[in-house]
Amino acid sequence: MGALEGKTIIVTGASSGFGEAIAIACAAAGANVSLVARRREALESVAEAARTEGGQALVCPADVSDDAQIQAALDKTRSAFGPIDVLVNNAGTNVTERSISDTSAEQWRELMDVNLTSAFIFTKAVLPEMKARGDGLIVNLASRAGMYPSLKAGVGYSASKIGMEALNTVTNEEGNPHGVRACLFNPGAGNTPIIDRRPVKFSQEQKLKMIQSEDIAATVVFLATLPPRAHIDFLSMMPTKS
Repeated sequence: MGALEGKTIIVTGASSGFGEAIAIACAAAGANVSLVARRREALESVAEAARTEGGQALVCPADVSDDAQIQAALDKTRSAFGPIDVLVNNAGTNVTERSISDTSAEQWRELMDVNLTSAFIFTKAVLPEMKARGDGLIVNLASRAGMYPSLKAGVGYSASKIGMEALNTVTNEEGNPHGVRACLFNPGAGNTPIIDRRPVKFSQEQKLKMIQSEDIAATVVFLATLPPRAHIDFLSMMPTKS
């Protein structure tokens, strides 16, 4: 029996990168995983890999900037697997333009909608049932850009990740008295598709020194397998060699 046997885990941004690895690792630990992202074909591939690892996987195509699509994904997950035990707010994006002068208002709104508002909507939807049950975990996968905002990360991206810290803090204030835990997980540079949106491109050798998706996935599984009495509210991870 896996460490997450019978747990229902919903992962946003599950079609690639960190989200894909998290979903597969949770499935390997026995969880029922619900996969949320826009690209159905990519999600089907992740679901197949998750099932191969022994878990159950549900494909929930959704644009996380659309509240109605978020609710549909949640309803589908509950219908298939029951109450949600773990929410992983992983969905994130960035734009090539990083400065205030180059970032358009539309790009700013897109970053806030995908990186921050979606996490709020998902949290708002699952927090009441977790509080009523007296147990639940929300992992807010943000970035060290939320700790050290910079032009390199971009004004919109940095601001959205700082917002995740506020969301995480308030979630814990509301949830902790009822046994619900939220962890803000801030990784540094990771070898995922989003890294290719940086204005300066990285070599394959440089990418191999970065945090890998499996590193993030192993950490999320660790968080999800802690006993309810143990609460890690903040994690920062960076590459050993830069």
